Amino acid sequence: MKRFFALMLMAAVAVIAMTSCKETLPARFDKFVGYVEKRCDKFSEDDWKKANAQFEKLVDEYTQNRSSYNADQQKQIRSAITKYVGLAAKSGIKSAVDAVNGVIEQLPSLLEGIGNFLKDLGLGTEE
Repeated sequence: MKRFFALMLMAAVAVIAMTSCKETLPARFDKFVGYVEKRCDKFSEDDWKKANAQFEKLVDEYTQNRSSYNADQQKQIRSAITKYVGLAAKSGIKSAVDAVNGVIEQLPSLLEGIGNFLKDLGLGTEE
């Protein structure tokens, strides 16, 4: 019986340790955008498609849980999103820009002004 309780205690500690090490969403956004920023000059269209898929997952997670983040975390996330949008626009690869435009259309209140940024670059969609 002692062995059973010891195993259960070790399992509980392992679960707690694994869940407490999970990076926060703002940290994951920063890490992702940093990765893209360092490598985007060499990205192929396929690389941008993969990056956009990951970006959309992060944005979806943020929009579903936006109210659970404090003002500083929200600012950090918005900053990462803005940086990613700029990198995608700068790349000039149509699939990157199209994917970003799709995300922006879903988040008009979140990213106010980003659409204008893309339009100023001649990459945004006309309404």
